[in-house]
Amino acid sequence: MTTTIQLEHIESVIQSLPIQSRTMIQLLLLQYFDMTQEEIDYMATDQPDSRFLSGTQPKGKGISMEAVQGVAARANQYKGYYRQKRERPGMHVEFLKQALTIMDQKVRVAEGMLTSNFNADEETLKTAKSQAPTVLLRQELRKLERAWEAEELPQKDYQLQRLLLEYQGLLRRRAILRRRYKLAQQDFLTAGNLPLKDHEIAHVWGLPLGSLAARKVKALQQFLTLLQQHQDHDSPSSTPSQPLDLWRETLTVLSQRPIERSLIEYDGLEKTEERLMDKLEAFVNGTMSEPEESKFWTSITKVNDTEFSGSWASHARSILAFQRLHALLNDMDFSGEALEDELSAKIMPKLPDDQLANEEEEKPVELGVEGLGILNSFIGEQDNKRRN
Repeated sequence: MTTTIQLEHIESVIQSLPIQSRTMIQLLLLQYFDMTQEEIDYMATDQPDSRFLSGTQPKGKGISMEAVQGVAARANQYKGYYRQKRERPGMHVEFLKQALTIMDQKVRVAEGMLTSNFNADEETLKTAKSQAPTVLLRQELRKLERAWEAEELPQKDYQLQRLLLEYQGLLRRRAILRRRYKLAQQDFLTAGNLPLKDHEIAHVWGLPLGSLAARKVKALQQFLTLLQQHQDHDSPSSTPSQPLDLWRETLTVLSQRPIERSLIEYDGLEKTEERLMDKLEAFVNGTMSEPEESKFWTSITKVNDTEFSGSWASHARSILAFQRLHALLNDMDFSGEALEDELSAKIMPKLPDDQLANEEEEKPVELGVEGLGILNSFIGEQDNKRRN
């Protein structure tokens, strides 16, 4: 049976729950819903008094401002953490999708130049594609440069072989981007289906972990029962009813919500912001070597995903790098003409030193009348009597 759960159903069911169950569900889904002041006040009031843990808790307790602020601070901390935990792979997916589109365009431009400018046939392209995953690009480039310096190749042949190597490099980078894109999609899906853990809810609420299980079971039972009523009401009566994982469907529906963007400040990635921008620009332009690119990709996507190894700032650090990457992509020209000019510049051979400039000897500069007058004014009048 196809689910008919809508976001409006989920929101209305949550609002119809009693305050305790509503607070529990809102905490479980904290990356999608904000805690209201009523729920924060309830948690602050509901916290057990440490002075009466061995006896009966006093009734009619007042709300401590310190307790309210503590609950709000912890809720905001976990909310930011879980939302950035989803935002990070979401930005990876967006960047890689855009980068793959650009890479496909670069491959088409390279193929067009090979066939139109150098008359490469289908067999040549097919051979280059089959050898792309295993070819040692750096060694082949060095071998090609040595052959050019030894004048063993005419310029046309050099440019053809250089363009074939560049074409193979583009094919390899595209394959790498596709693998990264697939992994980023899996990470994004996983992050969107993560509710808060029990010990995190107990930390926010200020409850002992042992007293949380019964409240959680009760809240989920009430929530899923009301959600099932919406499902039965919206489904045709003639349709046979089949078991449905309503909690999983709830997370799936909520994961379709747009990603909230975070405002991240630079915090020392690559030691200086200028160095970070230089590396990001080289990464986008494709001027990094494959080992260097792989190492840099790991550095901007690596996350220490535990509470005791810097997880709070780790997601933000990755988000900052990809915010800069998106800005670089939006400022660059990826039109067909620009990409063809870029490839043409890359395959142009370096001329020998004796051809880089004309070998004309520098002629002495002759000063005019005005120049001589200025020069004489600096020298001053000559003392002819003193000479004699």
